[in-house]
Amino acid sequence: MMTTKYEKNDFRIHEYPIYPTNVQQNLLAARFDQEDSAYNTLAGHVNQSYSQGAGLEELKALVQNHPIPTENEVDHFAITQVRKRIISLLPRLCSGKITCIKLRRTDRSQRSARYHYVGISDYHLVLPVIGSIAMEQHRDLPKGARIYGATVYADCYHAFYHVALHLIVPQQPVDPVPIHYSKVVGLDYAQDGLYVDSSGHCAGYPAFRHQAQDKLNRCHRAANRFKTGSRRWRKFRQRAAKIERHVVNQRKDWQYKQAHALAQQYDAVCVETLDLAGMMQNEPALSGKLCDNAPAAFYKRLEQVLNAQGKRLIRVDRYYPSSQICSACGRKVGKLPMDSAFTCPYCGLSLDRNHNAARNIREEGLRQMEQ
Repeated sequence: MMTTKYEKNDFRIHEYPIYPTNVQQNLLAARFDQEDSAYNTLAGHVNQSYSQGAGLEELKALVQNHPIPTENEVDHFAITQVRKRIISLLPRLCSGKITCIKLRRTDRSQRSARYHYVGISDYHLVLPVIGSIAMEQHRDLPKGARIYGATVYADCYHAFYHVALHLIVPQQPVDPVPIHYSKVVGLDYAQDGLYVDSSGHCAGYPAFRHQAQDKLNRCHRAANRFKTGSRRWRKFRQRAAKIERHVVNQRKDWQYKQAHALAQQYDAVCVETLDLAGMMQNEPALSGKLCDNAPAAFYKRLEQVLNAQGKRLIRVDRYYPSSQICSACGRKVGKLPMDSAFTCPYCGLSLDRNHNAARNIREEGLRQMEQ
């Protein structure tokens, strides 16, 4: 049996719709423009310096030292967040994962601005400079929660606004649940259904994005028939953005329900660490499925639910060859095609590829717990 020490503070994000007035919308648009302008300025200098042979440390110094005028503390915080975002992209740029830092377009589907000092009062969000904005607080904040920042988003071409409150929630110490080996399950990622567990059960993810793809294509085709920026173009782009939001909400709701079901049934869940960027690069055809399934987000939510109940999520190293080992005799067979069943030439085991990998992931997770 294993024991785990849990943190006393939990970091959460609660999202609420907000309804700014026309004047407040103009102030928010000015704030979006300010952050986008600073981002594009820094990105342009970084791309130019990188093309001239500058290294990682030189680029970091350039981002930190490049002067961007600020009038008050609110603007200074916004520029600081922009610098952090640019610096986070520099390792990917220098390693060749991206060719350049793309500039932000003003006509993109979502714009955002980060605030450090915010407050809520009587179903209103209070922001510096902007003032009090009507907010639909459909759920209360957790007891003892403290707001340490917020991000305001303008979605659907400024037809929908919402705020993401960044919270620090004090947590009572959770006693670790004794882990019984019969209540440990392994999950292997599957393109169809999100995952297959070590019992052979497929989660059966409904692929909400795939279901809505025809509606999205119709909206985009209709928008392309009109001039960019026109009223009708904006109308169909708003419809497409609304469908996208609905798909995201459907996926999040399904994943949380699945995570609670697993946490109720098992004491520990073993999953494989996925190299999503590498999978997309090596197999571009899988990108659509990977984005629709969102396995990384599911594992993060599953870990959050398990930790809240004193249970464990065990991550198996990405280089562990779970799909190449026979779960019956333990011998390594080698790489197999993605759509093939697993057949062991040594002991004759014939099993679904994902089911066999899930059993191996469970055994590796149990081995890690015993260390």
